[in-house]
Amino acid sequence: MEELVYLFKVADDAEVQDAVARRLDLAEAPSHVRIATLAKLSNYGYPNDAEGELLLVDGEGIVFGVDENPDVPRAFVPWSNIAYMADGADLG
Repeated sequence: MEELVYLFKVADDAEVQDAVARRLDLAEAPSHVRIATLAKLSNYGYPNDAEGELLLVDGEGIVFGVDENPDVPRAFVPWSNIAYMADGADLG
């Protein structure tokens, strides 16, 4: 099985940062996370200079988009499509 790995900035939101830190068993969330998925994600509608952000992490999955630009499409990814989440701060 092939995995696709994406790098997302972790949004500057206390709830998102807490959820990421808990999932990764860290004292605080990293600035970026690597998300490996089983099916491709789309960046349709993203400007060339946009950086995808992790905007929500809950029991159902994740939501990514661009927090400061609500015109950029947001996407929900269920946990069933996520192979793993890992610290990506060294790549951000």
